[in-house]
Amino acid sequence: MMKRKKSPAPSAGAHIDTLIGAHARFKGELEFEGAVRIDGVFEGDIRASNDGTLIVSETARIEGEVDVPNLLLHGAIQGNVRASKTLTIGPTGRLNGDVEYAAFSLAEGGAVNGRCIRIDEKAQARQHAAQSTRPSAATPPKQTPQSA
Repeated sequence: MMKRKKSPAPSAGAHIDTLIGAHARFKGELEFEGAVRIDGVFEGDIRASNDGTLIVSETARIEGEVDVPNLLLHGAIQGNVRASKTLTIGPTGRLNGDVEYAAFSLAEGGAVNGRCIRIDEKAQARQHAAQSTRPSAATPPKQTPQSA
């Protein structure tokens, strides 16, 4: 039986809109839509909107906060992560920080050093609805004028 050779570059099965190469070092903030792949070093915060996907290859290292819908991690992240849809950590992935996730997959060999908190959208919606129907403690009740 033949074994399938593993690809050294992770793929999300989608078109890559932006690539930060293996020999690149980037400092700053990144906000994006679509798919971004990092092969080099990124220092700063990363945010994505809509259905954004961040792919962190085996050679990549990120130092900063990451807030994206979809994260595919094969490299290293030093900082807190929020993956509002999917978080996939491959066998070479390393995450040092707290994680918030909706769906989480951890391959054998992958590591998370921090707290893992599942995002429960239904519970958040119920909590938000309950808070919006309660009168605010900071708002005093309306007083009616009294006759003398």
